[in-house]
Amino acid sequence: MDWELLFFLIFAAITIAAAVSIMFSKDVVRSVMYLALTFIGVAVIFFFLEAEYVALIQILIYVGAVTVLILFGIMLTKRRLLGGERDE
Repeated sequence: MDWELLFFLIFAAITIAAAVSIMFSKDVVRSVMYLALTFIGVAVIFFFLEAEYVALIQILIYVGAVTVLILFGIMLTKRRLLGGERDE
């Protein structure tokens, strides 16, 4: 078996496991972390498919921007739901 194929299958399995974990995780923050892992796994798969530019964009936009935006959204709404500080 070729090493490249073996690593591709390992990263594909990790990506699928992280994607399934998103659905079954009860904590929203952990779900976002699994989502980030899924995005990273997809980026690695793009590297294996020799689409380096798409992989770089995948990491910059989805892992760097979307995941951080979702985490900030969770942090800001969670504080209000728990009755924390209010700026009003």
